[in-house]
Amino acid sequence: MWNLAETAGKPLASFSPGQRVRITGYQGGRMLRARLMALGLNLGQEVEIIQNFRGQVIVGVNGGRVALGRGVSQKVLSEPLG
Repeated sequence: MWNLAETAGKPLASFSPGQRVRITGYQGGRMLRARLMALGLNLGQEVEIIQNFRGQVIVGVNGGRVALGRGVSQKVLSEPLG
């Protein structure tokens, strides 16, 4: 089992629109992880930041878009690509 709380990375909310990132971990409980995985935000998944303004962060994943609240996007750790 992974120790997801100590995985390196920056919160998803800290990236600018247009950037592509890879999800490296989560800072949350079992239910948060299950919810994110159901949305397609799995470990190792590459996503594009579409919008990061005010309260929500919108990411492009698997040809669709997912809107995350500010609190949740702070708990998704990721690293920039390229």
